[in-house]
This record gives sequence, C-alpha cells and structure tokens, in this order.
Amino acid sequence: MTVPKHGFRCTKSHVSLLQNPRTLGAAKPDLRPLSRILLIAAIALSGAFICAAQSPPPPTPAPPRPNPFSSFRRFVELDALSVSTRYRYIGDSNRAIAANQDQYQIIARGRFKFDKSGRYSIGFGLQTGNVFNAGWNSTGWGTGAPRNDLILRQLYFDARPVNGLEIQIGGLAFNNGENTEITSYDNDGYLTGERVRITRPKRLFFDEISLTRAYIGDTARPNIFARLHRLGNANYYQLLGRKRLNKSVSFSADYTYEAGSDTLRQGVKFSVPKFALLDSFLFENYERLDPKPGYGFSVYGQKKVNRHLTVGEGFARIDRTMLNADRFPRGNRIFANILVPVTRELSVNAVAIHGLGPIAATLPRTRIELIVSYNVLETLKRFKIQ
Repeated sequence: MTVPKHGFRCTKSHVSLLQNPRTLGAAKPDLRPLSRILLIAAIALSGAFICAAQSPPPPTPAPPRPNPFSSFRRFVELDALSVSTRYRYIGDSNRAIAANQDQYQIIARGRFKFDKSGRYSIGFGLQTGNVFNAGWNSTGWGTGAPRNDLILRQLYFDARPVNGLEIQIGGLAFNNGENTEITSYDNDGYLTGERVRITRPKRLFFDEISLTRAYIGDTARPNIFARLHRLGNANYYQLLGRKRLNKSVSFSADYTYEAGSDTLRQGVKFSVPKFALLDSFLFENYERLDPKPGYGFSVYGQKKVNRHLTVGEGFARIDRTMLNADRFPRGNRIFANILVPVTRELSVNAVAIHGLGPIAATLPRTRIELIVSYNVLETLKRFKIQ
C-alpha cells in the first residue's frame, strides 16, 4: 500500500477496523477528566455567588459639599476689585520733568444686597487718590511724597422695584454713555445726588434712558461723608439716551447742564471684528453751547492682534480745561496703547500721549505710562467666591 503524501501510514489494524464496523462501538472515550473540570468550575462559581451575596452594597456617592462662600455671595456682589501699579513720566513743553514716579491704585466697587434678587442694595466705590480726577497714590519712588489715601468715593441706595426701573440716591459715579473720560468726565470723578434709569427698549426705543440731578464740585474732598450734605443742592442735570442698533453699532447722546454751562455729547462705537485693520472704532465729541461755545472730539481705533496682544491708537482735541481725564488737558494730542494679557488676572498696559502744535508751558506735552494690573475679582470668580 502506498503512503499518502501527507505522511499518514495505513496499518493492518486500520484495515480491520474499516472492514468490521462493530469494533467502532468498542472504543468509548474517557469522560472522567472532563467531569472533574466541570465539577471544579461549578464549585468555584457557587463560591463566587455566595461571596457576592455576603459582600456589602457599593457605597452611595457623597452629596456635593456646600459652597462656604454662598452666604457671602448672597449679601455682597462685586463689580470690580483690582490692584495696579504704574510708572509715570510727564514732560512739559519746556522739556522740564513734571513727574517721574511710581504709583499704585486700588479699586473696589460693588453693593450690599438686602434681598436675594438684589432689587434693593447699598452701592459703594472705594478707591485710592485724594482729588476729583486722580485715582492713584504715589509710592515715594521718584518724584512726589508717598501717600496712603484709600477713600470711599461712592455710597448710594439702589432700588429696582420693577423690571426696567432703577433709582439711585447718594454719592454716584458719572454716566458717560459711549463717551470716554477723554471728552466727558474723569472716571475717578463723583457726584452727589439722584439718578433714575429706565431700561425698556421695547417701549421707549432706547436701551437706556438716564436722568441725573446732582451736585458737582468739592474737587478736593472725594470722601462721600464730606459731601453728603450736598444732597439738597443741585448744579448738575443730565439727560442721556443709549442704544445698540445691532451687533456692530451702538451710540449714546446726552444733554448736560453744569453750573451754568450747557453741553451736548455724542459717542458712536463700531465693532467690526472681521475687518483687517480694526476690531472697533470709537468717535466721541462734545459741543458746548453757552456761555462760551466750544467743541472737542476724540477718535480711537483698536485691533486685537492675537490673544496676547491688543493695540490701539487715536487722536484727541480738547478746546479748554474741563473735568475730564487729567491725561488729556487742553490741546491736540495723539495717543497709543499696547495691552498684553499675561493671564486671566494679570495684564500689562503701555500708554504714550504726545501733544501736537502749540501747548501751554504749564501743560504736559509728553506722557508715558507703564501699568501692571491684577484683577482680583477674576480670581474670586475662578474659586467661586464671587
């Protein structure tokens, strides 16, 4: 017999087995090893079920821990809380140095709420600086003696009895609308009086209508407790309307009466983030009607280059001395700034302002500032304290 290619050899026993099929039943397989394996598996499985039945149930997850600052947020709501320092250089037209110093600033603004929804509250504004248009203290490095003024400039009762209506009484901040402190009042300034704000655009077109009756003055007494007696006096009236037309355009206009002078102000802001040169553009002006007519304006454009760099530049013309920003006295000036956000809280800002044409010898021509600011409020929000 030939041998198959796969190497199988057919023997006589194989031939006999094929010739007599009855012999196939004689060869019974041995199932004892398999039964032992099945028995062991059954014992192990039953043990596992017994252990699972006796083991305790998995622990339920612990309830979330309550925020320990929830009661603080219930009663205190902060609008701003920051600490800053700046190097400031000021040179006048005679190339004399008017200031070459380091300063610091602390700002805290917010309100104490009487009810959970905040319809009734006491607003406050705490800030450094000892005069109307100055919100910085000298550290003593460079020119100027060190100061430690930290003054409560704003303190007022705020009521919002119904939606769209707000009433304020006490020491207030200015409402400049879309105008900035260049053509309107200094951000560090203050009023003593009353204000009514209406925010019902569906009925009155304007997003905001504001009417203020107050006393302006006491420029060397920023402390509100030294000015509360002015609540019965009034030499300042303002009617302001503000409107956002769409996502790209917003404007405001106001009439202001200040101690015998009538002034109109307007500001228009364009937001054009897809434009290659600018992300936003602001035009603002004022027109003094009487007793001595005058006009001034400012234009400013800003571009966010990337998330780490924002640049801006502009031009301002101020025709006379006002209670606007002390950085922009009378004259024509170009200005530029560079903002570098280092983190969510920390930022660096460089500002340069230079006067063009004739500038009075007593007024600054060149001003350079380098400001480092830390936004404490952002840290409080990150840790859910605010």
